[in-house]
Order: sequence, then structure tokens, then C-alpha cells
Amino acid sequence: MPRRYVYETVVDVPPEQLFAAIIDIPRWPEWDAELISTEQGAGLLQTGSRFALKPKGGPRVAMTVEAIEAPRLFADVARLPLARMRTRHDFERLSHGTRIRITIETTGFLAFLWDRLVARKQAAGAAEQTRRFADFAKTL
Repeated sequence: MPRRYVYETVVDVPPEQLFAAIIDIPRWPEWDAELISTEQGAGLLQTGSRFALKPKGGPRVAMTVEAIEAPRLFADVARLPLARMRTRHDFERLSHGTRIRITIETTGFLAFLWDRLVARKQAAGAAEQTRRFADFAKTL
């Protein structure tokens, strides 16, 4: 059974800047306090592109871009042992800012374990991480 968390907030940053920040994978550690480093191959970032994350206290995680649609959507999938964790960022322009919706979902045989080890913590920290992300996006 998939486990899903959704966090939404409205920020005063245009979707274009938020999208530019989310696709700048090498700079994620500047706003994501849980990351030590990232690795991204050369070339245009597109659906199917691969990259990797090195979280604090954890092993390197292989990632794949699942969906990318400027300036409104970026989704990636972490390939974990016997599970997948999908993180989706939606950016919706409003008259008074941009709604950010972050959806975190774990699926697979060990989804319950990865939910406990990773997804719940990410969901619990979503408000602070999103604030840091939006602040970073403002600098672009």
C-alpha cells in the first residue's frame, strides 16, 4: 500500500524562479539541510535523466527524473532497496504568489520501512525545507 504525504504553502516567488531552483540539482545542498552532495550527469535535464544524492547519515541514492514541465512540475524517483520513493513538486501561479505542493509517496515491498526511515522525516520537515527552498529561489 502506498504511503503518501502532501504539503502545500503559498510563497511570494514566481513559478519560473522556483522551477529554476528545483532543476539546479548541483545546488540542492544549499537549501536542503539533509544533503551532503548531489551528482548530475551532463546534458539537458529531462524525463529519464539520472542523478544521485548523498544524504547526511545515509548511502548514495540513485535518482531518476520522472516528469519535468517548465515552470510547473518536477518529479523524481529514488530507487531504494525493494521500494521507490517519488517526490513531486508542483508550482501553481496564483494572483498573490505561487502555490507549492510537495507530494512524497513510497511504494513497493519495503515501502513501510522507507516510509519510517525517510519519507516521514521529509514530510515532517517540509515546511522548513520549503521555506529554505523559496528563499534560495529568490536569489536566482
